[in-house]
Amino acid sequence: MTAQTAFEVQCFKGGRWEIRSIFDDRHTALAEADRLERRGIKRLRVVQERMDGDCELVHSRTIYQTGTLDDGDGSSKVKKLKGTKAHAASSEETPVQIPQQAGRRATDKDSLPRILVTAALLVAAGVGALFALRSI
Repeated sequence: MTAQTAFEVQCFKGGRWEIRSIFDDRHTALAEADRLERRGIKRLRVVQERMDGDCELVHSRTIYQTGTLDDGDGSSKVKKLKGTKAHAASSEETPVQIPQQAGRRATDKDSLPRILVTAALLVAAGVGALFALRSI
């Protein structure tokens, strides 16, 4: 099985990070983060998730982050990572072992937008396969 990469644009709301959108292209995700920042969202980040199917590991790293995360005392400031958005510096990758009985990541990543995007991709692949078979 090959590695798959996804880029999640996340916003900080209610004391936790929420997935706003998911892309398979780094530049598109960074452009969306820039658009949301211009619309006034102060705390957001782009997380690259690389899923290695062979050993069931998920490597996550934050490639862009902005805003402040106040714990009440205002001491935990987060700044934009150095470099441009298109070439943003990244934090260290963190591998996560997936439990064998689960067979997938046991997180809150099964959100409705993620399921809808996956379903849309599967439908598009099926339609493309049908058109390819018709042209034979």
